[in-house]
Amino acid sequence: MIFENLEVVHGVFGKGVVLEKNGKYITVKFESCQKTFVYPDAFERFLTLADGTVSDEIKSDIKQANEEKQQIINKKNEENVRSMTHGIVIPGKENTQTDSDDEEAAFKNTDNEEM
Repeated sequence: MIFENLEVVHGVFGKGVVLEKNGKYITVKFESCQKTFVYPDAFERFLTLADGTVSDEIKSDIKQANEEKQQIINKKNEENVRSMTHGIVIPGKENTQTDSDDEEAAFKNTDNEEM
């Protein structure tokens, strides 16, 4: 799909024209300003084509991007589960008391009771 000169509409900025698509970004020139958006996320949230639709190609790109995001989330969730089952500490979830602290406290308690 050719994005240059594609007419789009934004809910706040109004009508605009795509100046360029560079990798994951598209630059749109509106009447009052020029903005750069993440592609294809912008068409999921902010932009539509001038006729009020989103093309099948853009919808396909949105679907693919969402699937990639979901794969990343699933991988992170699997890593967290694996970490928890193997006793690996997840940052922010550290236990402040170690096993050696527990053993030392138990030793002190038994030591004090004998005195």
